Amino acid sequence: MRKQLCYINYKVALIVLLSLLPRMVSAQAKLDSLIRRIDSLEAKMNQVQGRIIRQMPASRTETRSALEAGKLGGFVVADFRNTKLTIGGFIQADFIYDFKEPGNIHAFVPSSIPINNSPKGVLNFSPRQTRLGIGSESDTKLGKLKTILEFDLFNPDGTSVPRLRHAWGQVGRWGAGQYWSTFMDIDAFPNILDYQGPNAMAISRQIQVRYTQPLTWKSSLAFSFENPGSDVKYPADSGLSVRTIFPDFVAQYRYNFTDITHFQLAGLLHPISYDDVLKRDHSSIGWGFNLSGSVEVNERIKDNFDYQVAYGQGIARYFNDLAGSGHDAVAKSKASIEVLPLFAAMLFYEHWWSDELSSELGYSYLKLEQQRFLPTTDFSSSQYGVLNLLYYPSAFVKFGLEFLYGKHTTIDKQHSDNSRLQVSMMYKF
Repeated sequence: MRKQLCYINYKVALIVLLSLLPRMVSAQAKLDSLIRRIDSLEAKMNQVQGRIIRQMPASRTETRSALEAGKLGGFVVADFRNTKLTIGGFIQADFIYDFKEPGNIHAFVPSSIPINNSPKGVLNFSPRQTRLGIGSESDTKLGKLKTILEFDLFNPDGTSVPRLRHAWGQVGRWGAGQYWSTFMDIDAFPNILDYQGPNAMAISRQIQVRYTQPLTWKSSLAFSFENPGSDVKYPADSGLSVRTIFPDFVAQYRYNFTDITHFQLAGLLHPISYDDVLKRDHSSIGWGFNLSGSVEVNERIKDNFDYQVAYGQGIARYFNDLAGSGHDAVAKSKASIEVLPLFAAMLFYEHWWSDELSSELGYSYLKLEQQRFLPTTDFSSSQYGVLNLLYYPSAFVKFGLEFLYGKHTTIDKQHSDNSRLQVSMMYKF
């Protein structure tokens, strides 16, 4: 009897096992499939982690010329077709105190200092230099393809609404979009905290098409057609009005002795078109030359001079202190205008006390040479001086203290000045 019961139990167990076997096989298959999917996801995550890289910034890429040239660094994403996408930028907070009424409270603009300005000081806190940039590089049959899309918070209306700085594409030797004018030398931008920069510096972002021809591995020649238009204030009773017909034309020669030391000479033709009271169109030609560069004094400690000397007629819109002021030309009758000659010069010295500490000392001068058709209370000249101490505790952080002095002089010899202290903190991402 006992043997018979054991036999029955064995048969029942066997039947149950056989009935569960398909489910066990199915469950094992599902488990194997799940393991394969997990392995696949881990492999893909490893690939993504290998393609998203936070590169350590190169030494001294927190200097102003490096930042303005787009060397922000950032997170790099590269695909399998040798394309690289870089997302980077920085957060910057500025704490500014003006000892007198400044005119412009956000940037140091000597031409904006009011004559007989109030001696009362002004305090201003601002995050407007904060910047975000997206860049890409790809290999194509036409050569290296590069794009730049960059924004900051320095909106001209005084708000912190994001503003487009650069929208630029370049493939091989051809480039187009909005970028630094070919007339200027962004690598000569001194290492300062003030957003505006030297009053006499040629600096302008222009919509343009550019062609760059390498001459040797150290030199190049570039040509560009840039945004048409002029910066002229026509009196309401003059009958003159702005016309936009011809683009600006710029030619630039550059020679690089080292990574820092370079020489650049640029020439500009700037057509100024307008209609007279009878709606007849006219054009006057503005022109100018800009000699600029940097000289590395000591290769070991990287001290260097930045310089620029420029002269021309009808080119005020290209210069920091006069852009937007209407000083390209002045109306001398109801049928004609006179382009205004301009002289600009600057010299700055950058000294590195150590790899973590640097200073900048410099002076800049800007003058309108011909003033006979301007009101006697109009701009004649401005001066700009700066001294700072900058600290770099890491490759991602910069702190600084800066003293600025500016002077504004009118045609009738009246003048006003202002001094500013600026403390800035910058954090790269």
